[in-house]
Amino acid sequence: MEPIELRARARRAYELGRARLGAKAAAAALAIAAAAAALGRPLLLTAVLGAALASLAAALVFRGRASGRAVWTGLWAGSAAMVLPLALSTLGCRMFGEACMRFCLPVCMVGGLAMGFALATVARGQEEGEVEFLAGGAAVAALAASLGCTLAGAGGIAAMALGTVLAGAPVWLAARASR
Repeated sequence: MEPIELRARARRAYELGRARLGAKAAAAALAIAAAAAALGRPLLLTAVLGAALASLAAALVFRGRASGRAVWTGLWAGSAAMVLPLALSTLGCRMFGEACMRFCLPVCMVGGLAMGFALATVARGQEEGEVEFLAGGAAVAALAASLGCTLAGAGGIAAMALGTVLAGAPVWLAARASR
């Protein structure tokens, strides 16, 4: 076998392995979206967000590097943040308007706080590419969490994003300062 041919086969095998890892991440993202749909989220909205989440997860894992490593952390953190408002809704809070905002927005904020803390804690342990890890993980987690936080509308997503920054930034900055 010629060295050029051997190199081409090795490259194809490497890329196929990356594609398989990306497909596993996409399947996990679609499972999260299916759980949101099963818990009563609108099918069209859930399908659009789930497709975006699966595409992003697959692309980042295929690309690799720090953002690829962040996908699984982002999926776990985002799905945990997604479950909070959905659990509130499933347990009986079916209010709309201001009454819903009294409960749903704080729950989305708490989910964002937990998500930001988790992402920043894992990112600070990265040897290299911690900013890329944090950005990739936050993008994946935000899409996953939005499957539940859309229950409170755009305000729920904004509260979740604010919570992520408020909890994640101090943890990450403290880690940077200690290096």
